[in-house]
Amino acid sequence: LIFDEVQCGNGRSGHLYAYMAYGVTPDILATAKGLGGGFPISAMLTTAAIAESLNAGSHGTTYGGNPLGCAVANAVLDLISDPELLAGVQRKHEVFMAGLRRINEQFHLFRELRGMGLLLGCELIETWRGRSREFIKAALDEGLLILVAGPDVIRLAPSLIIPDELIEEGLQRFERAMMRLLSSAAA
Repeated sequence: LIFDEVQCGNGRSGHLYAYMAYGVTPDILATAKGLGGGFPISAMLTTAAIAESLNAGSHGTTYGGNPLGCAVANAVLDLISDPELLAGVQRKHEVFMAGLRRINEQFHLFRELRGMGLLLGCELIETWRGRSREFIKAALDEGLLILVAGPDVIRLAPSLIIPDELIEEGLQRFERAMMRLLSSAAA
């Protein structure tokens, strides 16, 4: 069983790794992005049984074991392993979801709101399918950077330590962006 936690790992899900929420342990786990807190590093984690078969020459990396990268990853893991930080991610998830539900009740743009921790997705309703980039532009006009996950999903992935005030400000900007988008579509 192999899990790719390059994006959803390292606290993003509200758990050190997302698999931990499901009571299953992967044989191999790929991790990166948040592992370095902005510093480029990745890792493959595995079980002891699989690790025994990975002897010298059976696998390779270009910069494997880079001391600076490993030191950065160790420092990041010390920070994101904090139960208070992870609990904060879970709480902030609820704040975001409540705000997104409120916005959707007002504008009815999303078929589904989903996510885990601070990796959230807003799937567009049928009449807006394929137009996620228009939402990016509307949000940018409000000074808000959002992402897409394909043509039909708006993706939000804020900092794990985003303050509550910035969550509220971001939701207000998102709401104004949706209003702007609907106004321009009606014109």
